[in-house]
Amino acid sequence: MINRDYQYTEHWDYIEEVKLPTQSLYLYAHDAESRSDFCAPHLRKNNSETVFEQISLLEEDMMKIERDGSVIPLTGSNEIRAFVESYNTKSVYLEVTGMSCRLVAPLLITGLKIGCEIHVVYSEPARYKIEEFQKEGLHKDLSEAVGDIYSLPGLEKVFAPKKEPLFVTLLGFEGGRLTFIIEDQQPSPASIRPIVGVPGYQLGYPYETYYGNRHSLSNKRCWQEVVYAEANSIVDAYLTLDQIAKDNTNPYMIVAPIGTKPHAIGAILYAIKHRDEVELLYDNPKRSVHRTDGIGKILSCNVTKLLNEN
Repeated sequence: MINRDYQYTEHWDYIEEVKLPTQSLYLYAHDAESRSDFCAPHLRKNNSETVFEQISLLEEDMMKIERDGSVIPLTGSNEIRAFVESYNTKSVYLEVTGMSCRLVAPLLITGLKIGCEIHVVYSEPARYKIEEFQKEGLHKDLSEAVGDIYSLPGLEKVFAPKKEPLFVTLLGFEGGRLTFIIEDQQPSPASIRPIVGVPGYQLGYPYETYYGNRHSLSNKRCWQEVVYAEANSIVDAYLTLDQIAKDNTNPYMIVAPIGTKPHAIGAILYAIKHRDEVELLYDNPKRSVHRTDGIGKILSCNVTKLLNEN
Protein backbone atom coordinates (compact mmCIF):
# COMPACT_ATOMS: atom_id res chain seq x y z
CA MET A 1 0.00 0.00 0.00
CA ILE A 2 1.43 3.40 -1.00
CA ASN A 3 2.06 5.68 1.95
CA ARG A 4 -0.37 8.61 1.87
CA ASP A 5 0.90 10.60 4.82
CA TYR A 6 1.85 13.47 2.52
CA GLN A 7 -1.85 14.12 1.84
CA TYR A 8 -2.80 14.73 5.45
CA THR A 9 0.29 15.17 7.65
CA GLU A 10 2.74 18.03 8.11
CA HIS A 11 6.15 17.79 9.78
CA TRP A 12 6.83 20.75 12.04
CA ASP A 13 10.62 20.88 11.63
CA TYR A 14 10.89 24.40 13.08
CA ILE A 15 8.13 24.67 15.64
CA GLU A 16 8.97 28.27 16.53
CA GLU A 17 7.98 29.23 12.97
CA VAL A 18 4.65 27.36 12.88
CA LYS A 19 1.71 29.71 12.39
CA LEU A 20 -1.71 28.34 13.38
CA PRO A 21 -4.96 29.67 11.88
CA THR A 22 -6.42 32.73 13.60
CA GLN A 23 -8.72 31.94 16.55
CA SER A 24 -7.61 28.32 16.78
CA LEU A 25 -8.08 26.24 19.92
CA TYR A 26 -5.05 24.19 21.02
CA LEU A 27 -5.78 21.50 23.62
CA TYR A 28 -2.93 19.65 25.31
CA ALA A 29 -2.08 17.62 28.39
CA HIS A 30 1.09 16.82 30.30
CA ASP A 31 2.32 13.45 31.50
CA ALA A 32 5.60 12.21 32.97
CA GLU A 33 7.47 12.49 29.67
CA SER A 34 9.26 15.80 29.07
CA ARG A 35 8.25 15.87 25.39
CA SER A 36 4.62 16.45 26.45
CA ASP A 37 5.76 19.89 27.72
CA PHE A 38 7.55 20.89 24.54
CA CYS A 39 5.12 22.01 21.83
CA ALA A 40 2.68 24.36 23.58
CA PRO A 41 5.26 26.80 25.07
CA HIS A 42 7.05 27.11 21.71
CA LEU A 43 3.83 27.58 19.74
CA ARG A 44 2.55 30.28 22.11
CA LYS A 45 5.40 32.62 21.10
CA ASN A 46 4.20 32.98 17.51
CA ASN A 47 0.45 32.40 17.93
CA SER A 48 -0.99 35.11 20.15
CA GLU A 49 -4.47 34.71 18.63
CA THR A 50 -4.66 30.99 19.45
CA VAL A 51 -6.23 29.86 22.73
CA PHE A 52 -4.10 27.27 24.53
CA GLU A 53 -5.90 25.13 27.10
CA GLN A 54 -4.25 22.50 29.24
CA ILE A 55 -6.57 19.65 30.25
CA SER A 56 -6.17 16.52 32.35
CA LEU A 57 -7.98 13.26 33.01
CA LEU A 58 -9.53 12.68 36.42
CA GLU A 59 -11.01 9.48 37.79
CA GLU A 60 -14.53 8.47 36.75
CA ASP A 61 -13.90 9.82 33.22
CA MET A 62 -13.88 13.48 34.10
CA MET A 63 -11.90 16.16 32.22
CA LYS A 64 -10.36 19.01 34.18
CA ILE A 65 -9.64 22.40 32.59
CA GLU A 66 -6.43 23.44 34.34
CA ARG A 67 -6.92 27.20 33.81
CA ASP A 68 -9.95 27.49 36.08
CA GLY A 69 -10.28 24.03 37.62
CA SER A 70 -13.67 23.35 36.02
CA VAL A 71 -14.62 19.71 35.43
CA ILE A 72 -16.56 18.17 32.53
CA PRO A 73 -17.85 14.57 32.28
CA LEU A 74 -16.37 12.77 29.29
CA THR A 75 -19.51 10.67 29.02
CA GLY A 76 -21.66 13.77 28.53
CA SER A 77 -21.61 14.70 24.85
CA ASN A 78 -23.63 17.88 25.44
CA GLU A 79 -21.13 19.14 28.02
CA ILE A 80 -18.15 18.46 25.77
CA ARG A 81 -19.92 20.11 22.85
CA ALA A 82 -20.64 23.21 24.94
CA PHE A 83 -16.98 23.32 26.02
CA VAL A 84 -15.65 23.23 22.44
CA GLU A 85 -18.29 25.60 21.06
CA SER A 86 -17.58 28.16 23.81
CA TYR A 87 -14.34 29.07 22.00
CA ASN A 88 -16.19 29.96 18.80
CA THR A 89 -13.58 28.27 16.61
CA LYS A 90 -13.62 25.97 13.62
CA SER A 91 -9.96 25.00 13.93
CA VAL A 92 -8.99 22.67 16.81
CA TYR A 93 -5.50 21.33 17.45
CA LEU A 94 -5.44 18.31 19.72
CA GLU A 95 -1.95 17.54 20.98
CA VAL A 96 -2.02 13.90 22.05
CA THR A 97 1.62 13.50 23.13
CA GLY A 98 0.76 13.49 26.83
CA MET A 99 -2.99 12.94 26.52
CA SER A 100 -4.79 9.79 27.61
CA CYS A 101 -6.82 8.05 24.91
CA ARG A 102 -9.78 8.40 27.27
CA LEU A 103 -9.55 12.17 26.67
CA VAL A 104 -8.77 11.92 22.98
CA ALA A 105 -11.75 9.81 21.90
CA PRO A 106 -14.65 11.98 23.15
CA LEU A 107 -12.92 15.19 22.03
CA LEU A 108 -12.45 13.78 18.53
CA ILE A 109 -16.04 12.53 18.36
CA THR A 110 -17.48 15.87 19.45
CA GLY A 111 -15.19 18.05 17.37
CA LEU A 112 -15.91 16.08 14.23
CA LYS A 113 -19.65 16.07 14.91
CA ILE A 114 -19.87 19.86 15.17
CA GLY A 115 -17.82 20.37 12.00
CA CYS A 116 -14.47 21.50 13.34
CA GLU A 117 -11.31 21.01 11.31
CA ILE A 118 -9.29 18.91 13.72
CA HIS A 119 -5.54 18.50 13.57
CA VAL A 120 -3.89 15.90 15.80
CA VAL A 121 -0.39 16.91 16.93
CA TYR A 122 2.14 14.39 18.20
CA SER A 123 5.76 14.71 19.33
CA GLU A 124 7.74 11.51 18.80
CA PRO A 125 10.40 10.44 21.29
CA ALA A 126 14.01 10.55 20.15
CA ARG A 127 14.33 7.02 21.52
CA TYR A 128 12.57 4.48 23.71
CA LYS A 129 14.45 2.93 26.60
CA ILE A 130 14.52 -0.53 25.05
CA GLU A 131 16.26 -2.14 28.01
CA GLU A 132 13.12 -1.63 30.07
CA PHE A 133 11.04 -3.59 27.57
CA GLN A 134 13.35 -6.57 27.55
CA LYS A 135 12.36 -7.42 31.11
CA GLU A 136 9.55 -9.94 31.26
CA GLY A 137 6.18 -9.27 32.80
CA LEU A 138 3.42 -6.70 32.90
CA HIS A 139 4.91 -4.77 35.78
CA LYS A 140 8.29 -4.26 34.09
CA ASP A 141 7.08 -2.98 30.75
CA LEU A 142 6.47 0.59 29.60
CA SER A 143 3.31 0.52 31.67
CA GLU A 144 3.33 -0.27 35.35
CA ALA A 145 0.16 -2.29 34.90
CA VAL A 146 -2.94 -2.57 32.77
CA GLY A 147 -6.40 -1.77 34.00
CA ASP A 148 -9.70 -3.34 33.10
CA ILE A 149 -10.46 -3.77 29.41
CA TYR A 150 -13.35 -1.58 28.36
CA SER A 151 -14.34 0.91 25.70
CA LEU A 152 -13.27 4.53 25.50
CA PRO A 153 -15.85 7.25 26.30
CA GLY A 154 -18.14 7.79 23.34
CA LEU A 155 -17.27 4.46 21.71
CA GLU A 156 -19.23 2.14 23.99
CA LYS A 157 -21.32 -0.49 22.23
CA VAL A 158 -22.74 -3.97 22.45
CA PHE A 159 -21.02 -5.86 19.66
CA ALA A 160 -23.12 -8.62 18.07
CA PRO A 161 -21.87 -9.37 14.54
CA LYS A 162 -23.32 -12.16 12.45
CA LYS A 163 -19.97 -13.96 12.32
CA GLU A 164 -16.83 -13.96 14.42
CA PRO A 165 -15.12 -10.57 14.08
CA LEU A 166 -11.47 -10.15 13.24
CA PHE A 167 -9.40 -9.44 16.33
CA VAL A 168 -6.92 -6.75 15.29
CA THR A 169 -4.09 -5.76 17.64
CA LEU A 170 -1.81 -2.80 16.95
CA LEU A 171 1.35 -3.90 18.74
CA GLY A 172 4.02 -2.07 20.70
CA PHE A 173 6.93 -3.46 22.67
CA GLU A 174 4.82 -4.56 25.65
CA GLY A 175 4.08 -8.25 25.21
CA GLY A 176 2.31 -8.36 28.55
CA ARG A 177 -0.48 -6.19 27.20
CA LEU A 178 -1.09 -8.51 24.24
CA THR A 179 -1.10 -11.57 26.49
CA PHE A 180 -3.53 -9.92 28.89
CA ILE A 181 -6.02 -8.81 26.25
CA ILE A 182 -5.97 -12.17 24.41
CA GLU A 183 -6.52 -14.09 27.65
CA ASP A 184 -9.37 -11.77 28.56
CA GLN A 185 -11.12 -11.84 25.17
CA GLN A 186 -10.28 -15.40 24.05
CA PRO A 187 -10.34 -14.80 20.28
CA SER A 188 -9.82 -17.83 18.05
CA PRO A 189 -6.25 -17.93 16.67
CA ALA A 190 -7.59 -17.77 13.11
CA SER A 191 -9.26 -14.42 13.78
CA ILE A 192 -6.18 -12.59 15.13
CA ARG A 193 -4.57 -9.96 12.88
CA PRO A 194 -1.50 -8.30 14.46
CA ILE A 195 -0.18 -4.98 13.14
CA VAL A 196 3.50 -4.11 13.61
CA GLY A 197 4.96 -0.65 13.07
CA VAL A 198 7.42 -0.68 10.15
CA PRO A 199 9.48 1.37 9.82
CA GLY A 200 9.79 2.11 13.50
CA TYR A 201 11.00 5.40 14.94
CA GLN A 202 14.41 3.72 14.85
CA LEU A 203 15.61 0.93 12.59
CA GLY A 204 15.59 -1.87 15.15
CA TYR A 205 12.25 -1.15 16.81
CA PRO A 206 10.17 -3.61 14.73
CA TYR A 207 12.46 -6.41 15.94
CA GLU A 208 11.86 -5.30 19.53
CA THR A 209 8.12 -5.48 18.86
CA TYR A 210 8.47 -9.06 17.64
CA TYR A 211 10.66 -9.90 20.65
CA GLY A 212 8.31 -8.39 23.20
CA ASN A 213 5.24 -10.14 21.74
CA ARG A 214 6.94 -13.40 20.74
CA HIS A 215 5.10 -15.65 23.20
CA SER A 216 1.58 -14.72 22.11
CA LEU A 217 2.51 -14.55 18.43
CA SER A 218 3.97 -18.05 18.66
CA ASN A 219 1.38 -19.65 20.93
CA LYS A 220 -1.54 -18.40 18.83
CA ARG A 221 0.32 -18.95 15.54
CA CYS A 222 -0.74 -15.48 14.46
CA TRP A 223 2.74 -14.37 13.41
CA GLN A 224 1.80 -15.59 9.93
CA GLU A 225 -0.96 -12.96 9.76
CA VAL A 226 1.19 -9.94 10.71
CA VAL A 227 0.66 -6.84 8.59
CA TYR A 228 2.63 -3.62 8.73
CA ALA A 229 1.78 0.04 9.17
CA GLU A 230 4.15 2.94 9.59
CA ALA A 231 4.77 3.31 13.32
CA ASN A 232 4.39 7.09 13.50
CA SER A 233 1.51 7.41 11.04
CA ILE A 234 -2.11 8.01 12.01
CA VAL A 235 -2.97 7.82 8.31
CA ASP A 236 -1.26 4.48 7.69
CA ALA A 237 -2.85 2.90 10.77
CA TYR A 238 -6.32 4.06 9.67
CA LEU A 239 -5.91 2.88 6.08
CA THR A 240 -4.36 -0.43 7.15
CA LEU A 241 -7.42 -1.24 9.25
CA ASP A 242 -9.59 -0.48 6.24
CA GLN A 243 -7.45 -2.73 4.04
CA ILE A 244 -7.61 -5.61 6.55
CA ALA A 245 -11.41 -5.44 6.49
CA LYS A 246 -11.45 -5.52 2.69
CA ASP A 247 -8.83 -8.28 2.34
CA ASN A 248 -10.72 -10.55 4.72
CA THR A 249 -14.16 -9.70 3.32
CA ASN A 250 -15.16 -9.14 6.92
CA PRO A 251 -15.93 -5.58 8.03
CA TYR A 252 -16.52 -6.65 11.63
CA MET A 253 -13.55 -5.99 13.87
CA ILE A 254 -12.55 -5.84 17.48
CA VAL A 255 -9.56 -3.49 17.54
CA ALA A 256 -7.07 -3.28 20.41
CA PRO A 257 -4.63 -0.35 20.07
CA ILE A 258 -1.78 -1.36 22.39
CA GLY A 259 1.15 0.14 20.47
CA THR A 260 2.17 3.67 19.49
CA LYS A 261 0.03 6.72 20.12
CA PRO A 262 -0.34 7.47 16.37
CA HIS A 263 -1.59 3.90 15.84
CA ALA A 264 -4.06 4.36 18.70
CA ILE A 265 -5.38 7.59 17.16
CA GLY A 266 -5.74 5.88 13.77
CA ALA A 267 -7.73 3.09 15.44
CA ILE A 268 -9.98 5.57 17.28
CA LEU A 269 -10.70 7.40 14.02
CA TYR A 270 -11.49 4.14 12.25
CA ALA A 271 -13.87 3.15 15.05
CA ILE A 272 -15.59 6.56 14.82
CA LYS A 273 -16.06 6.22 11.06
CA HIS A 274 -17.27 2.59 11.24
CA ARG A 275 -19.38 2.61 14.40
CA ASP A 276 -21.63 -0.28 13.34
CA GLU A 277 -18.79 -2.61 12.38
CA VAL A 278 -15.96 -1.90 14.82
CA GLU A 279 -15.59 -2.29 18.56
CA LEU A 280 -12.52 -0.67 20.05
CA LEU A 281 -11.17 -2.21 23.25
CA TYR A 282 -8.60 -0.49 25.42
CA ASP A 283 -6.67 -1.94 28.35
CA ASN A 284 -6.23 1.45 30.09
CA PRO A 285 -2.55 1.14 31.07
CA LYS A 286 -1.11 2.94 34.04
CA ARG A 287 1.98 4.50 32.55
CA SER A 288 5.33 4.26 34.31
CA VAL A 289 7.59 7.30 34.25
CA HIS A 290 10.63 8.07 32.09
CA ARG A 291 9.88 5.63 29.27
CA THR A 292 11.56 7.73 26.57
CA ASP A 293 14.38 10.17 25.95
CA GLY A 294 14.41 13.34 23.91
CA ILE A 295 12.15 14.74 21.22
CA GLY A 296 11.94 13.42 17.68
CA LYS A 297 9.73 14.55 14.81
CA ILE A 298 6.65 16.67 15.50
CA LEU A 299 3.69 15.73 13.33
CA SER A 300 0.35 17.45 12.66
CA CYS A 301 -2.34 15.37 10.94
CA ASN A 302 -5.55 16.84 9.50
CA VAL A 303 -7.87 14.07 10.67
CA THR A 304 -11.04 15.82 9.47
CA LYS A 305 -9.74 15.69 5.91
CA LEU A 306 -8.60 12.07 6.39
CA LEU A 307 -12.07 10.94 7.46
CA ASN A 308 -13.93 13.00 4.85
CA GLU A 309 -11.87 11.55 2.01
CA ASN A 310 -11.68 7.94 3.22
